[in-house]
Amino acid sequence: MDVSAIAALGPGVLAGVLAAAFVTSVVHGATGIGGGFLMAILLAELIGVKPVVPVLAVALTMSGVARLFFNRDAISGRALALVAGTALPAVICGALVYGLLNATTVAILLGTTILASVPMRHWARRRQVVAGPRSLMGAGGVYGFISGASVGAGMLLIPFLLGYGLSRRYFVGTLAAIALAMNVTRTAVFGGTDMLGNGWLELGILCGLATLPGNWLGQRLLRGMGDGRHAVAIDVLTVFGGLNFFRIALTG
Repeated sequence: MDVSAIAALGPGVLAGVLAAAFVTSVVHGATGIGGGFLMAILLAELIGVKPVVPVLAVALTMSGVARLFFNRDAISGRALALVAGTALPAVICGALVYGLLNATTVAILLGTTILASVPMRHWARRRQVVAGPRSLMGAGGVYGFISGASVGAGMLLIPFLLGYGLSRRYFVGTLAAIALAMNVTRTAVFGGTDMLGNGWLELGILCGLATLPGNWLGQRLLRGMGDGRHAVAIDVLTVFGGLNFFRIALTG
């Protein structure tokens, strides 16, 4: 695909790609999670599976800048440093081996870990378990590697960031900062290969631009959402994302 091939997608398909980016960014802006794997689900149907992760890396970098701006007053610097310290090296490794991964195995692994995060988070809340620095660093390493090679790994951080004591706004803001750092890093890695050539970089930029108004709308929804509704939204998206990865594994 070269740059002119973006137009060759056809106005209907291109409009669908931009609509997918906008809608999923509303979800991402309101909950702090879900945008990556939801966009991947939709884009895979429109542009094919192989270029999805590199295109998303670019689009989510731009989306992440907007989400970070909207939440700039609600970021836990310590949680960000603990997670990023191990996640940044790991995301480089994950991105470098992206082309070698077995898609079915990755889908099963992600489905299992994402679904497991729901009972894990509720167990931690009932037991009043607080995630400490070592837990955040360990989760950051796993999150970083999976983020480099696939999508949806933000789900893995949910029980740890919430267990660290972050409120819904600080959860969204801190996760936005972490995700931005991860996407900048993996975009740089993908950009050093041919995975963002032939027009995929430009398509990622277009998707990223479409996420900007969606993030603004998502923030408006977030500010009117209570803690209980936010927790329910996270659970619903987590289960949906986990089950979808199993669907990919079975039908891929």
